[in-house]
Amino acid sequence: MRSCRIITGGKGTGKTTRAAAYRHGASGFLTVSVPDGYVLRSVERGREWPLMSALPIYPCRIGRWSYDQAVFDMANEHLLSLDQGVIIIDEVGRLECGGGGFAPALKVLAERDVDLIITVRDEFLDSVMEAFSIADAVIEGVEASS
Repeated sequence: MRSCRIITGGKGTGKTTRAAAYRHGASGFLTVSVPDGYVLRSVERGREWPLMSALPIYPCRIGRWSYDQAVFDMANEHLLSLDQGVIIIDEVGRLECGGGGFAPALKVLAERDVDLIITVRDEFLDSVMEAFSIADAVIEGVEASS
């Protein structure tokens, strides 16, 4: 990758909001909190897909969340079609470190001539950097506003 910016912080600190500030002219996805779960929002068009739920409505699980693997498959397919520019992937964490979620695309994009912006919860930062061989990233911390 040409460059990597990692936006990191705890739960609910504004990582997605900070990533969204970079969306103009970018591609990729934001993971947006909704009641009882998350939706995946296209950076380019704003289209949304239900992604994760606190309710057991999807067969795949991580922690207390059930998630729709088909949405991750669609997102990875789109991300793998990108070979230039700024690409946002929100949020990379435990699922990706285990090879799921956005991992298939992130592994390939890390080798392309792109500028990546990813969000990572602070507790997973070292694991994500190791799993995806990210050495020279700009780390941008966010803290919850009072």
